[in-house]
Amino acid sequence: MKRLFLSMIIACATWVVGLAQETYAVEILPTMNGYVMSDKATAAQGETVTLTLGHAPSYTLEQLLVESELVGGGMSDDGAWEPAMAPAHIMVPTTKVSENIYTFVMPASKVKVTATFVLMPELRGDVNNDGQVDINDVTALINYLLSGDASAINLQAADCDQNGEIKISDVTALINYLLSGTW
Repeated sequence: MKRLFLSMIIACATWVVGLAQETYAVEILPTMNGYVMSDKATAAQGETVTLTLGHAPSYTLEQLLVESELVGGGMSDDGAWEPAMAPAHIMVPTTKVSENIYTFVMPASKVKVTATFVLMPELRGDVNNDGQVDINDVTALINYLLSGDASAINLQAADCDQNGEIKISDVTALINYLLSGTW
């Protein structure tokens, strides 16, 4: 009777342990000119993982990769288990939720997240280098023309009329662009 009772306890314990779902690591690889944060350090298969991205001014996301490393093996033709020769790397699809939020569904293995951020192409009129052309650029351009201090501006982007000089005509061109949307 004691053996039966002990066997039942062991069977119950095994069943309870089986209920706990295995989790896998979400590894964020180092990146330059930006960052990636995950809402989970580990996740179970089928769980949604949310990634938040950010980048330095004048940079933009070029590529976001979530890669799963599946290891294991399979049955050979004669029915024997054969270990894998090398891990298989599988790309996990991501879904863009907003400009800086992406999600993916966790596979049954560890994932590595890699983001590549690149310098945005020169943006005509982006005098203050914040990645936008707006009234702040007009202010920065006027301040430059009054002070001559070019330390806080992008001189190439400040040549709004593209005549090779930075003058009041560039302020006029920039204001006209903001009002009409065309150069």
